[in-house]
Amino acid sequence: MGKKILALLAALVFAGATYAQEPVVIGVNLELSGRFATIGTSTLQGIQTALEQMPTVDGRTIELSICDNQTTPEGSINCAARFIDEGVIGVLGAISSTMSIAAANPLQEAGVIMISTSSTNPATTQIGDRIFRMAYTDDFQGKVAARYAVNDLGAQRAIVFRQQDDDYSFGLAGFFADEFAALGGETIVLDFVANTVDFSAQINDARGFDADVIYYSGFCAEGASLMPQLRQQGFDQQVLGADASDDSQCPTGGGEAFDGYLLTGFGGADVLSGAAADRATDFASFFNLIFPEAADFNGFTLAGADAFNVLVEAVDNADSTDPAAVLAALQGLDGYPGVSGEITYAGTDGTPADRTIAFFQYSVPGADGSEWSKASLFGIGTGD
Repeated sequence: MGKKILALLAALVFAGATYAQEPVVIGVNLELSGRFATIGTSTLQGIQTALEQMPTVDGRTIELSICDNQTTPEGSINCAARFIDEGVIGVLGAISSTMSIAAANPLQEAGVIMISTSSTNPATTQIGDRIFRMAYTDDFQGKVAARYAVNDLGAQRAIVFRQQDDDYSFGLAGFFADEFAALGGETIVLDFVANTVDFSAQINDARGFDADVIYYSGFCAEGASLMPQLRQQGFDQQVLGADASDDSQCPTGGGEAFDGYLLTGFGGADVLSGAAADRATDFASFFNLIFPEAADFNGFTLAGADAFNVLVEAVDNADSTDPAAVLAALQGLDGYPGVSGEITYAGTDGTPADRTIAFFQYSVPGADGSEWSKASLFGIGTGD
């Protein structure tokens, strides 16, 4: 009888040790195929690089459960359902606002933390207290772009191309147009839908509007077709895009039509300052060791890394994987030294208190003799 009790106790001790070593599982919901696959891949590579730098938390290994939402809302909802069943500690992604909003609703209802890596639609974090983002919002991005168009480019009339079936593009175009009008300008908004390749109807509608600047709030999947058509039809105005244009699909797909193209996007080491710039530079060096053949290293890469970093930091600060404790730690995060800048969620709606947005410009062919290059011009903080 004594031996049986000892054996049972030994089994319980072994089971406890095994349980203590169970991994912390983080869900990753990204657009890894479909129209946004390039951005999704660069984001995933950022997350994977951060995991290489920090593979454990509280003595437990960290594992990623990766789900490809295929750049569809239905796919994003399916990923959310899978993560709920798996009992992940939190979900990173999606990159786009449409896919992020689709996943946020079921995750919030199930009590699962979500950190969208780059959703900029303000509505995303309004879904609930468990929904966070790593990006600025489009009310900021759209206003910054409109002010630049008016104050720096001297524009008074703007053509705005808007993808009407996408939450990000639709909302961003509205913020730009509203601010442009508030500054005394006039706009015409031209709509298209996903997978449009022939923009002749929109270009014909634009022909009678004597514009000084063109604003593009869509993605490179369509922009790579739009830009050559605009240039071929004699539209030589400065084109200004947004962070969705920070994608190699634009200059590789659209070629020399993207030469001189301006865009706003996540700021990196070139526009960050002090210790934040050093962290971004060091991360880029490590990233290049892990992914030497990566197509893109950009702000989406940094945002993916920091979404991972802050979730792991919350688990560490909570000293627990209890969802309520991790949520409280994340909500109280203040001044976390991220690779994309300092990150503070304390006192916010899940949007970081201060983010840096940068202005970039494409050169095609590249300034360094490559097929294309991208130069950062300057950065603006949301707290400025």
